[in-house]
Amino acid sequence: MNYTKPSLAVASALCLLRGGLRSQATPAAPAPCAVPGVGSPDSAWRQVRGSGFTFCVPTSWKPGGHAHDSVDAPQWKGDKTSVAWGVGRPPSGIGRDSRAEISGKIAYGSQGFGTLEPSPSVVIRKCSPATNTPVTVDGGVVLVTQVQCDGVNWTTTGWSTAPAIYVQGEAHSAERADLLVRIMRTIRFTSAP
Repeated sequence: MNYTKPSLAVASALCLLRGGLRSQATPAAPAPCAVPGVGSPDSAWRQVRGSGFTFCVPTSWKPGGHAHDSVDAPQWKGDKTSVAWGVGRPPSGIGRDSRAEISGKIAYGSQGFGTLEPSPSVVIRKCSPATNTPVTVDGGVVLVTQVQCDGVNWTTTGWSTAPAIYVQGEAHSAERADLLVRIMRTIRFTSAP
């Protein structure tokens, strides 16, 4: 008996089926950034879909969190830089001149009143006054706010109240902080504000 022809036919069918399954499992290529002037042939950027808006990040950045059908992951990380997007007001107070991180324990006296006894790990971070730059986008306004703390940590936030969305990033160098400002300038609304 000659099994060569049927065996080859079965093997070919399995290879085609296997190749077809792989192509279905491969995620779609990211959408290129649609904002004119962003990226270059040497450094392409990709579009990130938020809830009611989009923004762009370098294609080398990796997503964090789970994407859904109509939106991309809520966090993105690049070289010592990160951004997170959301709806509503941005987290943390924008524009504070200092931030304190205090840890300790509560001690109770004989009267039952508690007092906080700070541990040696009390940290007070000195922050510069916030800079605020309004950017007109699709008939609405995105306010780009930047705060520098301790001379080495930048928090940059692009946010809007109509629609209520934000993109907030952290950087640890002036060069990376400038990159965050460029990212905030790519915010575009997908529905009218």
